Amino acid sequence: MRRVLKWLAWILLFSLAIVVVLWLLSRYREPSATQTAALALMQNRSPLPPGENAFPAIWLLDYDVPRDQLQAVAEADYAQPTLVPSPNGDGTFVSPSRAALAGFHHQKPSSEDVQLFCNGSDTDCVDKVRADPEAYDGLIERNRALLDRVVALQSYGYHRSPHGDPTQAAYAPVQYAGYDLTRVAWEFSRGNFDDALTGACDGAQAWRRLGASSDLFLMRSVGTGYTERYIRLLARMLGELPASHALPASCAAAFAPPAVADASVCEAMRGEFSFTRHHIRQLVTDPEAITSKIPDPSPRTLVWDPDKSLAILAEGHSWACSDTTASALEKDVRVDPGQNRKSLWRLECVANPTGCLLADIAFPAYYHYQWKAQDHAARLELMGALLWLRSNASLDEPLEPQLKAHWQQHRRGIRELRFGDDGLTVALQLYADGPEKWWSLPLFPAAE
Repeated sequence: MRRVLKWLAWILLFSLAIVVVLWLLSRYREPSATQTAALALMQNRSPLPPGENAFPAIWLLDYDVPRDQLQAVAEADYAQPTLVPSPNGDGTFVSPSRAALAGFHHQKPSSEDVQLFCNGSDTDCVDKVRADPEAYDGLIERNRALLDRVVALQSYGYHRSPHGDPTQAAYAPVQYAGYDLTRVAWEFSRGNFDDALTGACDGAQAWRRLGASSDLFLMRSVGTGYTERYIRLLARMLGELPASHALPASCAAAFAPPAVADASVCEAMRGEFSFTRHHIRQLVTDPEAITSKIPDPSPRTLVWDPDKSLAILAEGHSWACSDTTASALEKDVRVDPGQNRKSLWRLECVANPTGCLLADIAFPAYYHYQWKAQDHAARLELMGALLWLRSNASLDEPLEPQLKAHWQQHRRGIRELRFGDDGLTVALQLYADGPEKWWSLPLFPAAE
């Protein structure tokens, strides 16, 4: 029995020695060349597009701040803490008053007006407005100043969140930007067709541009969502107009063939990496313990290494900015980031299991954003094809084969179209996972 216990003790000691050796090798292992390159790639932000940054205007959208003061006021307001200790001294936290906005009117719509504005669940905003024209005349008048600021967003060139803590940027009041769709439908219902068509195309073009340039996944999604709603509204309005009714010049730019940026989430992924890096740095309360040659024997540092975690995250996110992904986006091939996921049973995870596990959980969450972005670019492509058909269709042939021929000749990839409702709608194949596999639009009148 003693001999067995002795052997068990030696086995246990030997196993422990192996674990210690593996842990030390893992802890002092330098980032791989791939990780070093990924870190550089994810921190190498793209040059800013032309124009002004829309962030200050969106951040202060519900306040009547003059345009020439937006930057300074937004910076001062953004620098304020979001939570401060309660003056009651009960250990709770409260939102502080926004001192930087003193003297500016808060022009937030009433709850009744919010219900009147069209939202994403409204299938037909034009019909909703027409059902109660007097109510919508009053709605537009009461919220004129806010709507003017929403329209002014169309003059901005890009969207980037502020430097420093990027956390708060996700709390910008972007919901108010969608109220312009109601204004466009209101213009159309009043017979101001050209103003309505211009508003729809300008809105689609603006949110296409702002979403593609943003370093926030939230704003990328907002841009995609608003662009889709403008597309649907434009198609709805064109369904009532003859093909001879000229389109505004901005429609050609709004639905120009998609570029890689329209389908890419690279900038948003870089912003997400910056966000993660900021918070990991905040978690490191004792840098000396992290970088010391003799590790601090606390659970936090025994199972988590912030620098190596960042390297793992950079490597796992770098697919979004890679040449391989850009090539796939150009050809509209469904990107498959998950094919390069690594096993958790690898040396670098021995001394950093927390970092490896959290990264492995986080990675798949971003794949859906990529597929949604590719679907967004394809929607732009389909709307462009429908506008071409509207102006160039031959009266001697049915619309369906003409659209199919144009699509197959000019599409970037192999997405299929299908027609439904006896040829009254056309549907586009989607890449994003979800219950909806096809996205459809009504066919509007073509060349007469």
